Amino acid sequence: MTARVAREGRPGAGALRISGPVAAGAAVALLAAAGCSGSARPHDAPTIGAIPKITNSAQIKPLPLDAYTLNQQQYLDTLNAQRVLARSCMTQYGIDWHGSDVIDPAPVGQKLDTLFLIIDENRAAQYGYHSPDDHSEGGKKTGTGSDPTPVEKSVFTGTYKGPDINGHSVPKGGCNAVVEAELSKGGAAGVGVFDAANVMLGPYQQSKADSRVEDAFSAWSTCMKGKGYAYRIPNDAVNDPAWRSPQPSPTELATARADVACKQQTNVVGIWWAVLTAYENQYIDQHAEELTKVKRQVDATLRNSATVLATKS
Repeated sequence: MTARVAREGRPGAGALRISGPVAAGAAVALLAAAGCSGSARPHDAPTIGAIPKITNSAQIKPLPLDAYTLNQQQYLDTLNAQRVLARSCMTQYGIDWHGSDVIDPAPVGQKLDTLFLIIDENRAAQYGYHSPDDHSEGGKKTGTGSDPTPVEKSVFTGTYKGPDINGHSVPKGGCNAVVEAELSKGGAAGVGVFDAANVMLGPYQQSKADSRVEDAFSAWSTCMKGKGYAYRIPNDAVNDPAWRSPQPSPTELATARADVACKQQTNVVGIWWAVLTAYENQYIDQHAEELTKVKRQVDATLRNSATVLATKS
């Protein structure tokens, strides 16, 4: 089935696909602390600041938890450094390693142009609820060469049990461990660079259940009803089964344009952004110690990646 724009608007959607040196270390603990709860009770709801008027994605300012995550370029730089180190390690075993060449270029933080679902008029008019990526030649990139053999994979992961190769023994954890140690040195032990991305869903779900956002959704629904469309919340429009086609239909395009117009009229995105910002700030205040360690690990990984790319690539 063709992917559609931000079906659930879930932040950090690309983060968990990566293993090895940039894998999350303490994600489970942070997820438990995130409290992905249901509707916010009145005494739990944080005070929001000024509500901006947002009519297109370019007007959306970064969210608080973005400071603890990787943006798209940082993510790709880290993966490129991982590949350089992995190939260097595997070369000593006579292996031309391409096992780290498959990458997903999606940002690992909160993708602001889809976090609040479809926002921009031009995008709605051209793609409806489909993703522009469905109409491009982009997407996953693969390296050259054959797929790694079982022996090659075992050397990389450290599961190799055979004799020395080219006079070299395989270290505990294999080349994957070597790469991880190189990229994370100077960071925080037991913490992963994606730990913040792994908890973003908590505040995000809290914001959707907040009465102020629910009121904005209700106003949007009333606006849509006036245009002839019966949807309770914006997610319902995005996830309409009628849009499960390779290309957007005229009906889908018209619905998406109405959706965006109603979001602009009721300032859904401005209100939602302000509420989500408040919940993320609340989370940061409650988990400052954990997030300080995450930031230390992120900074160390970026610093080490830059060194690798400048000296070894």
